Amino acid sequence: MMKTLLLAVAAAALISAQDPPKPEEKKAEEKTAEAAAEPAAVGPFRADLELGVRVNGDIRGNFDAYRSMVNLGEGLRLMNWDIGYHSDTNKAIKKGQFRGSGWGGDPSAWMSFNVENSAYYRLRVDHRSTAYFNSLPSYANPLIDRGIFASQRAFDTTRRMTDIQLDILPTNWIIPYFGYSRDRGFGRGVSAFVSDANEYPVATDLTDHTNLARGGVRIERRRYHATLEQGGLLFRDGQSLFQTAGRNLGNITRPILGQTLFLSNLLQSYDVEGSSLFTRGLLTGQPANWLDVSASFQYSKPRSDVSYRHTNDGRFVDLDSLAFFNSQNFLALSSANQPHITAGAGAELRPMSRFRVIGSWLTDRLHNGSGAIGNLSSGSSVSALADRLVWNYNQEQVEAVYEVTRRIVVRGGQRYVWGESLGRSGQLGQNPQERGELRRKSAIGGVGYRATDRASFNADVEIARADKVLYRTSMSDFERLRMRGRYYFSDAFHLYGTFQYTNNSAPASLVPFEFRSMQTAAGVQWLPKGGKTFEVMGEYARSTIRSDLNYLDPDLFLSRRSLYRDNAHTLTGLLTWRMAVGWTFHPTLTAGGSMFLSSGTRPTSYYQPVTRLTTPVTSRLDFFGEYRWYGVTQSFYLYEGFRSHQGTIGVRIH
Repeated sequence: MMKTLLLAVAAAALISAQDPPKPEEKKAEEKTAEAAAEPAAVGPFRADLELGVRVNGDIRGNFDAYRSMVNLGEGLRLMNWDIGYHSDTNKAIKKGQFRGSGWGGDPSAWMSFNVENSAYYRLRVDHRSTAYFNSLPSYANPLIDRGIFASQRAFDTTRRMTDIQLDILPTNWIIPYFGYSRDRGFGRGVSAFVSDANEYPVATDLTDHTNLARGGVRIERRRYHATLEQGGLLFRDGQSLFQTAGRNLGNITRPILGQTLFLSNLLQSYDVEGSSLFTRGLLTGQPANWLDVSASFQYSKPRSDVSYRHTNDGRFVDLDSLAFFNSQNFLALSSANQPHITAGAGAELRPMSRFRVIGSWLTDRLHNGSGAIGNLSSGSSVSALADRLVWNYNQEQVEAVYEVTRRIVVRGGQRYVWGESLGRSGQLGQNPQERGELRRKSAIGGVGYRATDRASFNADVEIARADKVLYRTSMSDFERLRMRGRYYFSDAFHLYGTFQYTNNSAPASLVPFEFRSMQTAAGVQWLPKGGKTFEVMGEYARSTIRSDLNYLDPDLFLSRRSLYRDNAHTLTGLLTWRMAVGWTFHPTLTAGGSMFLSSGTRPTSYYQPVTRLTTPVTSRLDFFGEYRWYGVTQSFYLYEGFRSHQGTIGVRIH
């Protein structure tokens, strides 16, 4: 049963810095420059187009590491475009916009298409395409000591996402809407086929897709808003591992009991098919001027069916019986039902003009029941399995916000989080099922101070204590502090700074786990004369991370220490110079970039300088050229370093 709505908790935003107003008057020459920068208009259409050609210099070092981190190729690119349409006479389409970026081969590209006649409809279509490549030799590769720098967990995949939304009568107080989304991924990679005593890296194919359709109605009134939605989805996820020729010795090449293990043929595949219907609702309202309320609810019941099979030939060993065999066949079928409920409620009470109390409650409940049956070696062994997973998470929060003066706001409250989980334990577990519990209380507070109209300061703090956590790496007894400040010396020059600190130390009653992180950053922005000629932006950040946790070595059953440390410096800067050449056209030079330097467990240096020159040719045509350099070095992993030069030239029509 839902708990009674708490009247009190918080989220009253602290005083946030606001830019001081700038002069509204514009000089005649500034107006001329702005008019020249407006996109070109032909009748009801306007257009802004940027087309360029990128050329990569010699990419030295590890090409796979370059693709994993940068992955920008050569060739013609449609870098940016923005085409707009506006007509007061066209009754079918009053407004339209077509925008996009990164098409022609870049790893991340998107486009957006919007049309509307606000009296009748509004249609939005978004599409994104992402090429994901990851093949770092140091990740999950036990053969590095032998000089083999091929990752055993690599991906070269493409993901395409499309989202369509149609609103009917968008300016009415009752708005029916319909939506459709499709998410598809496909590609190849490398994964490991795991046998009892060995692992064999082999090629893998990956594919998945999800189709989601939904429809509902929004009700928009002056004092309340309601949304009711019904939808459903179909999904499929598949992966296959294969090897058809040759002898794969795997990661263990030494003989086992005098015999060499190897894999000669493999076909391993799994396929997951599922569906789900879901219902959700949202209600926000203001029943009185001193009270805001909200509530949300979502229910879904996905079902999935899984088939898994593999056929492998070679020389293998069963470690339990120490028996060798040359082939193996396995087939498993399973299904699962997963009822899932998420609900929340909140309220904001304002008994006084300078005092607010905010309360919220959230619950997330997931129960998964499954069954499976397996057939090993063409019927020689049959096993059946029934299993379940339970996850319950709850959170309550109460917070009060008081405006002490016009310049000072303080807040304080508490948060209580509790939950439980139940699932199958690991192979080394003493019980067949593992139960976890979460009990954590937090004190939260903050202050906002605006010393003058040009200076502001905010601080937030949370202190938490837990006697039970769900996982060994869960946050238990921790303190969090965040501070932000900003000072305007003038309309053109201001400084800002941030500080964040987190410290977690598990009590003696829990498994020892220490985690500490700290980040300090300071930045400057300088726009003399409103940025007409120069713009300077820069930021420096210093960060530290320390994690200390013991774990059980699964081979020797000995306790090991996992200690990770990282101390990093990050510097980012950008200078823009609008050169006064003639009275009309102003070439623009932009120079800067970023660098990252770290020490500790994995020392890394990363540099990315950039220079761009834009030269107007006419009031609607610009030429531009850009140079970038990428450089990565890691002291302990020199084989993953790389260097790359990139040049781009193109035109912008606006």
